[in-house]
Amino acid sequence: MANNPKYVSSVAFTDLLFNIVVGLAFLFLLAFILMNPIAKEKDVEEKSDFIIILTWDDESGDDIDLWVRDPKGQILSFRNRGVGFMHLDRDDLGLSNDTVKENGRVTHILRNKEVISLRGFHPGKYLVNVHVYNKKPWVDGTNHPSNIKVELVKLNPYNEITQAQFVGKRRGEEFTAFHFTLDEEGEVTEITREREALIGSRSVYSTGTIPEEDASLQPDPAELELWFGGW
Repeated sequence: MANNPKYVSSVAFTDLLFNIVVGLAFLFLLAFILMNPIAKEKDVEEKSDFIIILTWDDESGDDIDLWVRDPKGQILSFRNRGVGFMHLDRDDLGLSNDTVKENGRVTHILRNKEVISLRGFHPGKYLVNVHVYNKKPWVDGTNHPSNIKVELVKLNPYNEITQAQFVGKRRGEEFTAFHFTLDEEGEVTEITREREALIGSRSVYSTGTIPEEDASLQPDPAELELWFGGW
């Protein structure tokens, strides 16, 4: 009777097989979750209160710098990349540090950008200036004016406070982007545009005169007012 197919059932075997399949599926799902953990909201928080962003034409070879003076008179630049609550995240040299050599070929990462972070603040007035440290050939091998943009951005919550734009034509030009004033709560209470030199164009050449090979860079009178210090 035991060998009679009439009395043999496969239900137990089917249940066992089903449970094995479910178990394997559960183990696979668990392993997948462990390999790809669910992202935690705000696991990484932005620690800066403000950022100042300088950008210029991506194909430009020009070396353009940000200079910032805080209310205590401390000055941040590529010469002093961390002072007080201010930090220069990257000194972009134009094409000079935008090249990558791979398999004997040189390619350019076309991105010209400097960022200064304010990881905290002092109440008072800040000065933000731009300096055309050097003029160099662009990707096409020729020289062009650079379109410069400076932005002040408040973080947490994100708010684009102000911006300024200039055209950098000659080595040594210095522009004031803006002054901004912070109160005790870190709120911007005033934006002004009066020009104030931090370095002056004379600092580019120790003698204060244009070298012979750069005589063609002499500014014309109509543009001299944009060039702090003159010659």
